[in-house]
Order: sequence, then C-alpha cells, then structure tokens
Amino acid sequence: MSDTALIEHLMGPDREGIRLIAVSTLHGSATIDGTSGPMGNGTDAQLFAALREWADIAVIGSATVKSEEYGPSTSTRLAVLSHSLDFSGFEDFIAAGPLVLTPAERASSLEARRLADAGAEVVSTGTGTMSEAIAALRAQGARRISCEGGPSVYSAFIAEGLVDKLYLTLDPHLSPSVEKPVVDGEATSPALKLELENVTAVDNTVFLRYRRTQTP
Repeated sequence: MSDTALIEHLMGPDREGIRLIAVSTLHGSATIDGTSGPMGNGTDAQLFAALREWADIAVIGSATVKSEEYGPSTSTRLAVLSHSLDFSGFEDFIAAGPLVLTPAERASSLEARRLADAGAEVVSTGTGTMSEAIAALRAQGARRISCEGGPSVYSAFIAEGLVDKLYLTLDPHLSPSVEKPVVDGEATSPALKLELENVTAVDNTVFLRYRRTQTP
C-alpha cells in the first residue's frame, strides 16, 4: 500500500463534523519528557497533516501551542483557546493571524486589543463553554473542525459531547508513570461510547479510528 493510500485508509470517509486526534503511550501518557515529539512515527505525522488539511479550522489550547512550540500554519487556520491571552515569545505565531477564542469578559480586554493589533482575530466565546466556541467557529463558516489538544481541551470537547470521530495513535513507549494524561478534566458528564471503525499497525505503532456511537 502506498503512503497516500495508507493515509486515505486511516482517515476514513470524508464527512463534515468534529474530529479529535491524539497520541498516547501504552500506559496513557500524552507526553515523554514534556512533549509529544518522541512519540508516533512518520505515518503519525502524515495522518496529523492530513487531518489538518481536512479541517476548515483546527482547535488547540494555548498551553499546547507553547509546549509543542507551534509555528504559523501555512494551510488550515488555527483557533487557539486562551483565557490569559499571553503569547509572549510566540509573536510570529500571532502575526500569522490565528483565531484566539476567549470568554466575553476577556474579549474586550487590553490584552485582546494588543493581540488584534499584532495580527490575531480575537473571538468571543460567551461564557467560555466549548459549545459556544464551536458555535463561534461555525459562524465563521467552519463545518470541518479538528481538535489537536491538549488534555484539558480534549476533556472539554468530550464533556460536551463534541466528538464525531477520534483518531488515537498508540505509541509503543512504556514508562512506570503517566507524565501527563491524554485527557485531563473533571468527570462532569457521562462517558461517551464510541464504535471502532479501523485499527492499523505500522512499525509497532497502532492507529485507531473511532466514531460516535450511532443511535437508532
């Protein structure tokens, strides 16, 4: 199977919706030595890029932007969730014009105006729920939305039932403790039940694709 065919197989049917992509060690950690960099393989990187290309907008938390040292996106527009609105050291990232999603109480702050002057588009998410953030993105015309984490952002999506598909890469590292859990938040809602759509192994790394359980 060619690389292109493999990625198409891993991506699955091309439909609108909300898709989460995450990588985990065998013991459930989202990071090794503070970053996801040592995890995954070339196929994982290609899948990440393909999902980014699929999306109208990719959602990430500001902590992930900083810990993973995100640079400006050259394709899909990025939407960053932030309450502090502190992007010191990431001026090039902001100059590229990402959306910055923040609660209404912060959207008119001095920090928000500074970000707007630097190139970002600051968007109010009302009271700050993830559903309001998604509604704001859909008002911008986004119909294909991906989520790239991190753990607290995944938790917010899951808690509000905002998951149509999950792409989970299982990396073959195993450590005696979980450095940072893949999902990290309070259990404020029932667990979502997903259906397995695909499982593929490439060079000891396992690629899982789940979809939201369909109700009759």
